[in-house]
Amino acid sequence: MKYTTLAKTLALLGLASLNLAAHADNGYGYGYGYGNSGPNPWMANPAYQQANYLAAMKQRQAQLDQRLDAQLQRIIAGMEQGRVNVREAVGLLRENLAIGKMERGYMADGRLGPNEIVSLEQHLAEADRHITFDSNDRDPRGQMGRPGDMGHPGDMGRPGDMGRH
Repeated sequence: MKYTTLAKTLALLGLASLNLAAHADNGYGYGYGYGNSGPNPWMANPAYQQANYLAAMKQRQAQLDQRLDAQLQRIIAGMEQGRVNVREAVGLLRENLAIGKMERGYMADGRLGPNEIVSLEQHLAEADRHITFDSNDRDPRGQMGRPGDMGHPGDMGRPGDMGRH
């Protein structure tokens, strides 16, 4: 008789504990079922948050690299289309290389910090404005891409006379 009473008591305690656990709101719900009012404890872990932050920084760094490559392609395309002359292209390429060098300097410690990313984004935005300006200004240029050079070989003048006739 003692065994059946003990078994019934344990069964009732087990059911009661399951019922209480299902309805308890400890603030750590998992997004479904009962107790849907708080963050997942695994997601609130500082290590998870740090890993998530580092992944976001790596993604921003990849975006910066893509922007730098895209700007280089825009400079080259502008030269091929005759929209950017040689002098402008040299300045734009130097600016592009300087941003790449700045990024490598920031990466000396193995990572880019948030302030470094903001700085690179600002420099890339400024370089983008320069590329747009130099691509859309209507300075005269010929085959060689120099102002005043209309592509006539005998009409180039002296090296210091760019555009003066």
